[in-house]
Amino acid sequence: MTPLLCLLLWLPEIGFGITGTHLHKIDEMPVGVYGRFFLNFSRSIALDAEAAKYSGKTSVLAGVKVGKRFDRFGAFGKARAGIWHFDREHFSSDIGGVLEYYPSRHTRIRIDVGDTILFYGGTALGTVHNFQPGIGFGYAF
Repeated sequence: MTPLLCLLLWLPEIGFGITGTHLHKIDEMPVGVYGRFFLNFSRSIALDAEAAKYSGKTSVLAGVKVGKRFDRFGAFGKARAGIWHFDREHFSSDIGGVLEYYPSRHTRIRIDVGDTILFYGGTALGTVHNFQPGIGFGYAF
C-alpha cells in the first residue's frame, strides 16, 4: 500500500478559522487566523495540528483530539504542544475542549475553547495560563 493511500484511509481534514487569546501577563489580546490539518484515526481519535498567525506572533501546535462523534455533532477534548514565537520562541501547550457541527458529510464547523499555557523560561513571567477561544470551518476528504 502506498503512503498516500495510507493517509487517505486515515480520513484527512483541512480547516481554517479565527482565534484569539488574552496574554494577560504582557497585557495583549492578539487575534489571528489559523490553518489546521487532521488525520482521523477513527471516529473518536485524531491527530490535530495547527499553525496560527497573529500580528507579530506565530504559534504552531500539534497533538491529539479524543472524544465522541454523533450524527450531526461531536464533542472532544484536545491536548497539544508546540511553540509560540514573539520576541523569541516559547514552549506552549493547549488543553481544552472542541465542539463540532457537521452540516454535511464533508464539512465541519468547529468551536474551540482552550487553556494555552506559555512557558516563558527563566523570565520573571514564569508559566502563564491564557484563555484561547476559536471558531473555524473544515473539509473532510
